[in-house]
Amino acid sequence: MLDNKFFRQNIKETAVQLARRGFKLDIEKFNALEERRKVLQTQTQALQNERNTRSKAIGKAKAAGEDIQPLLKEVEYLGDQLKTLERQTDEVLQALKTLQLSVPNILDDSVPDGKDETNNIEVRRWGT
Repeated sequence: MLDNKFFRQNIKETAVQLARRGFKLDIEKFNALEERRKVLQTQTQALQNERNTRSKAIGKAKAAGEDIQPLLKEVEYLGDQLKTLERQTDEVLQALKTLQLSVPNILDDSVPDGKDETNNIEVRRWGT
């Protein structure tokens, strides 16, 4: 499997390299999944920040002797939303992994173009 960072940063070049061996990389699908992953990650981070802020507010309200039930309900609601976002993120990450696992390695520049070994050039032979 290709490195995630390399794959993300060089998706178009990878598609060109893979086309040399007859493999069509679905760039649109990858880009859509990657964009969805970024959106979910941003939403998750924002919700985690909000939940942390509310949790600190609970401690302050409790120290001041105020009613903390509304804040507890908000934190519980935010926790449920986070679980939903994390599940969606896991699904997107799994789809990205499945897509990446289906992609063969890219070829070295010295390898001739072709779909199978019939297009290979014998460089040297060893043994009988």
